[in-house]
Amino acid sequence: MKEFNLNKWIDESLPKFELLGKHIAFIIENLLQQNKIDYLSVSYRTKTKEGIIEKVDRKNYKNPWKQLTDVSGVRVILYLESDIVRVSKILNSTFNIDNENSMSNESRLSSDKVGYRSVHYVCDIGEKRNVLKEYEYVSGMKCEIQVRTMLQHAWAELTHDRNYKLGANLPLEIKRKINLFSGILEIADQGFSEIVNSIEEYKESLSKEDLEQSLSHDINSITLDMFVRNISNKIGLVLTPVKDWGGEITRDVINELNFCGFNDFNSIASAIPQNYAEVANEYFPQNNIYGFLRDLMLINNFEVLSQKPGLNWHVTGEQESEGANKMRDFIQILCRLIKRHYWSLLLLKLDNIAKNAFFRIFMAYKIGHYTTLFKA
Repeated sequence: MKEFNLNKWIDESLPKFELLGKHIAFIIENLLQQNKIDYLSVSYRTKTKEGIIEKVDRKNYKNPWKQLTDVSGVRVILYLESDIVRVSKILNSTFNIDNENSMSNESRLSSDKVGYRSVHYVCDIGEKRNVLKEYEYVSGMKCEIQVRTMLQHAWAELTHDRNYKLGANLPLEIKRKINLFSGILEIADQGFSEIVNSIEEYKESLSKEDLEQSLSHDINSITLDMFVRNISNKIGLVLTPVKDWGGEITRDVINELNFCGFNDFNSIASAIPQNYAEVANEYFPQNNIYGFLRDLMLINNFEVLSQKPGLNWHVTGEQESEGANKMRDFIQILCRLIKRHYWSLLLLKLDNIAKNAFFRIFMAYKIGHYTTLFKA
């Protein structure tokens, strides 16, 4: 092919390849979400005209419109190595895979070299979509999909995509170190997957236990979650799911429970007021596991909790103002009442305006709760 024709083909094809990458990335992201596979990112890129010409010259391609398979590229970065198998199955069932130009998970694992490489597939949009009007523009065009874990991505960035050039010709001793550390990263990748699988198996075993059985476990993020599920079902408490359970806030709540003397599940269960579920469901419909556990600490160990250093429930220095100070002064008075008559106040037959005002103030107290609130 003459250079002029190559230039013309590139100019005509690049907008299509850009659209192809965008379509495939969108489809993959939807499929990951539908299959509940956690991922770091799904991104796409299109080679530049200069990049295409450079590769055609370097590879001495005679039929670049057939031989170029990575003008459009999509990169999927996953958290776990074990999810690569799941994603590979999804890609195989969704797109037309060019097996000759692809590296599947099986071929990657069968390598006798030390170290590891990411999976990549060359494909088109797929038979079902090829016949649809909206995909007619990119029908039959090929795209390369790379599937990596975060560790694989970091390694690829160091060895290929940056200026370190660890994949270049290097002294034997340096090559040996590169292979060694690559192997260590592969083991770490597999180790993370094994840890997550162990956690899921542990959760599965706990989910089969009833409330009485769950009382015997030590308190940790997993057993606490299962205990609250069991106890809330038993007492009819409705809790809103949280997405960040197991993170820093969970750690803080467990520390607060220990500080207040809740060192086992029996002590937590016995601290729940008889009418808690009824009142909480009516007045705090958006309550969640954090609110439930902190309610128990406020109700039963108000004075102890007030002495915990660094207690700060979502109030920052930027929120300080004269108005906020006045509100806290008023809330301190309210806190004394809540401490002594919490449940009787909740059950007062107030008119709707007074009731709403009271619970708005109480919720402000609850959310704006921190050490200085307890000093008066």
